[in-house]
Amino acid sequence: MNEAANAGVPPLLWSALLIGAFVALGFVYLFGMESLRAHAGVVFSLAFTVGVMLLIVYELNYPFSGPLKVGPSAFQLALERIRAVT
Repeated sequence: MNEAANAGVPPLLWSALLIGAFVALGFVYLFGMESLRAHAGVVFSLAFTVGVMLLIVYELNYPFSGPLKVGPSAFQLALERIRAVT
């Protein structure tokens, strides 16, 4: 059980996420758009979305520690309810 609490996202998955992010952003440059503003908007929105997703994965890398940690209260409540039923 302790191993699950200390396990994070494996380095291979981090590599796949980062490579996928760069590939997705690279494909945006292949789309020819006449308007520079529209193209910049598409690039920015995709980069922002990918960045936010990577930040969420990073913050939830270790779910039982850090500022966004999962507390024991939900587990304790579930255990109390299971004990009440049995």
